[in-house]
Parts: sequence; structure tokens; C-alpha cells
Amino acid sequence: MRLAILCSGQAGQHREMLDPVFAARDCADLCDTASRLLGRPVDDWWRALDESALFANANAQFAIALVQLAAWQRISPLLGSAPTVVAGYSLGEVIAWHVAGALSAADTLSLVRERAHLMDACVPPGPAGAGCMALWRGRTPPTLRQARTEAMTRHGVTIAIHRPGGDLVIGGSPQAMDAFVAEPKLAAADLKRLPVEIPSHTAALANAVAPFADALRRHTLRDPICPVLAGIDGTPQRRATDALNSLPRQLAEPLHWDWCMETLGGLGLDLAIELGPGNDLARQIETEMPGTVARAVDEFAHPDDIAPWLDLHS
Repeated sequence: MRLAILCSGQAGQHREMLDPVFAARDCADLCDTASRLLGRPVDDWWRALDESALFANANAQFAIALVQLAAWQRISPLLGSAPTVVAGYSLGEVIAWHVAGALSAADTLSLVRERAHLMDACVPPGPAGAGCMALWRGRTPPTLRQARTEAMTRHGVTIAIHRPGGDLVIGGSPQAMDAFVAEPKLAAADLKRLPVEIPSHTAALANAVAPFADALRRHTLRDPICPVLAGIDGTPQRRATDALNSLPRQLAEPLHWDWCMETLGGLGLDLAIELGPGNDLARQIETEMPGTVARAVDEFAHPDDIAPWLDLHS
């Protein structure tokens, strides 16, 4: 069985997503680790956040990482062997190194916190609810593509993530994104503003690159037990030193998730499991790779239900 594990980025967070983690006895040690890093019980921290704070960069990244570490802790014993490959989208690339055995849970959560704080320091806080990113869907006719290029140049926004099928994530300051999405010549575009307050993977985060590289060097990184794809170019990474290069760079350089998907497509995968929250990456796999069956952990009523699903498809 050739299996990919997919680690999600900052999307899909909601109030109830950590409830199963808090309730699971086998996640108690992981929750204790998170509590020590936060300096307070993690469940108290999460429940004290108001609705707007759920989407604050540092809170969202820590919570999404905790969801995925818990999911991996619960399903990894069901697999019997290491995955064929691990791929992470945005924040998920940090989680991917944990899944591949290169980072402990404590080091991963610590790095996620440091990464988020460094990102926040690069970008002044905008108005509440102001999004710094937008999703451009679908292949674009030449005239509209030219209008997009001109509008991006005029308003100082850039491509942050290249996705399959011509989709793009575009990032910039809240004010720049306001002007970009209001462009009359882009009225025909399938353009959706995203509730993300930091323009990740753009030059706005350049000042976070070197400090995050320093943070990585302060933590214990082992060689992964399976390849981890580099988000910036889709290259399979097999050494701990690869993370010291790719993880800092992806903060301020565009991600090529489209190239990651091409790499995954060339591996002849049978199955893919997305750790969540959400199932965006699993849906992309089934759309772009019809011979591969993909599901998200969120699509199972209980993690134990993954074992019979694996047996069915192995």
C-alpha cells in the first residue's frame, strides 16, 4: 500500500474542533504538553477565546497544529508501517516533519508558536476581520489574466500559493486586498476573500525567515523516516538539514502546491489521509489523481473507523 499523509494549513478552524482532543484519554499527554507551552490548561485557553480570536494567527496555528498532532497520534498505530510520503500545505509543512518522525510533539508545537509570533511581528495588525488573502479559482482567460496582473502590480499584492487547476491564493495588506478585490475589471473572476490576517508566503514576511531558521536550529531535528515534500517546489526531502532550508523560506516565498500534487501523482499512491481540520487536500487528491482514494480524518465518526477503511483498500 502506497499511502500519503496530508497536513493542512490555516483553514477550517471552528469552536468545536478541539473538543474530541480534550475528551480523548489517549491525548492527555499531548494536551499536557500544549498546556506547558501555553502556561495554562489548553482547554481553558481555547474556551476563553471569543469568536474573532479563533481566527487570530497565533491562536489558529496552535489549535490547528494540536488537532493534527492528535489525529496522527491516534491513527499512526493503525498503519503498520511508515507512510510513503508526507506533504504539508502552509503551516502543515511544519506538522509534516513531525509525522515523518523528525520532530517531537513538544518541539513541533513550540516551533508552531514561534513561527506564528515571528509572522505576527512582520505585519501590523489590521482592522478586525480584515483578510490579507483571497482565493482565485479556476483557469483564467487571457484578458482576465492580464487584468489580474495589472491589478496585482497596481495594488502591491502577490501570489502566495499556486494550487492545481489554475487556482491561486493572493496575499497583501488588508488595504491592498480591499482595492484588489474591488477592481471593476476583475468582476468576472471567481474571487473569495479569506479570513486570514497574515499574508503568508509573501515578501511581507521576509523578516521572519532568518529568526525562524535560528529557532529550527535550537530544536532537535532528526532525519525523516519517509520523504517530506517541500512546499516551495515539491521536492522530496530526506534529511533534517533540508528542513532548515525549506521551512524558513516558505514563510516569505510562494508555495507551489500544484508542483507538490504533481510529485504525489508520480508516486503511484493508493491512498491518502488528510489530518484536518477539513478535507480540502483530500478532495484535491481525488480530483487530480483519480486512481487514489483520499479521505480526511474528519470524515470518519471515530479514528478507530480508519482501520477497516485501510483494510478495505489495502
